[in-house]
Amino acid sequence: MMRQGTAIDTGLEALRLAYERTALAWTRTALSLIGFGFGIDKLFEGVAHGPATFWLRPQTIGITMIACGLFALVLFTVEVRQFHKSYPDMPRSMAAFTAIMAAVVGALALAAVIFT
Repeated sequence: MMRQGTAIDTGLEALRLAYERTALAWTRTALSLIGFGFGIDKLFEGVAHGPATFWLRPQTIGITMIACGLFALVLFTVEVRQFHKSYPDMPRSMAAFTAIMAAVVGALALAAVIFT
């Protein structure tokens, strides 16, 4: 049996669920950028570097994509803090924890690309 709530409770629950979807979208996009950046670097790792400029090298493109993914996670973390300041009674979600785990993976991928 569903619990009947007031219109305010229902509105806050809808807000929380919308926030969850947005939070997971931020994390998914950041992980995609990190994964594609790492993949581009590793795919072209064995290719001989010709007269290409610094900006056109696959390693530079990979590093840039990974850095953009990490930057998206930083922006998401700022958004989480602002959201919880605006709604302090809102229950905490696991989306921020997921973003932190993704940031750790991204930092390790960035280190692997830079130092190999």
